Amino acid sequence: MELDEILPIAYQIAVPFTSDLLVRLAIFGAILLCTWIVSKLISGFTSKALSKRSPNVVQQTRRIVIWFTWLIGILIGLSELGLELTVLLAAVALGGVILAIASRQVLSNLVSYEVLKTYNQFKIGDWIQVDKYFGRVVDVTWMDTTLMSLDNEVLFISNSKIVESIVINKTTPGGTRISVNMVVDKALDISEVEKALMGIGDELREELVRDSEPEVRMIDLDSQSVRLALLLRINNPAKSKLIASEVRKRAKEKLDQLQLNIKS
Repeated sequence: MELDEILPIAYQIAVPFTSDLLVRLAIFGAILLCTWIVSKLISGFTSKALSKRSPNVVQQTRRIVIWFTWLIGILIGLSELGLELTVLLAAVALGGVILAIASRQVLSNLVSYEVLKTYNQFKIGDWIQVDKYFGRVVDVTWMDTTLMSLDNEVLFISNSKIVESIVINKTTPGGTRISVNMVVDKALDISEVEKALMGIGDELREELVRDSEPEVRMIDLDSQSVRLALLLRINNPAKSKLIASEVRKRAKEKLDQLQLNIKS
């Protein structure tokens, strides 16, 4: 085949590159450039507006805003290239439904995060108990709440689980009341025992809520013993076990001394 016969065929199968297409491509590029500029501006504004929030929350919000901005920009750009906008929107909507079904746990945590913020059940620094987990709140993100346990273990509890569970906030303005129970020989003078226990409460005054007073209550008694409880209102609920242990140790020393006084 001669060269002059090949050239017309090649010309016929070539894609026509009209001036109208060039204009549309230029407009598409300009839209993407504007989208990039707008996304940067909105990202900066979002960071300033949420400057008092957790860095994780700010980062997640910025990411969502940027994605949404680019989605709108790309849809507008594709419509300028002649693609049907309704078809694009339908495809995006279908993809959104599929994504929502696949990430329903994520959406549940996001909704639960808003519930926690709305009802303000606890704040960072509070000591809370969620089911069997107890710790100090160190962070609250859109996905989970982070607790630091008494053993310095980091606990990540999903927001949806917290909303569905019974939450006990042990950080209150009036402190947390603990009850230290002990069994005392009935032969001892109860008034002396009560005085000894009240003295232990006074010795631990720095751990107690200001202006609170220790209390001693009789819980039960039988033919040989009396069950008493020393009630203390402490500032830090994280020290409840430590303070209870210290009370029992000091109580044993004082009760042993009272027992020796009886025998002597």
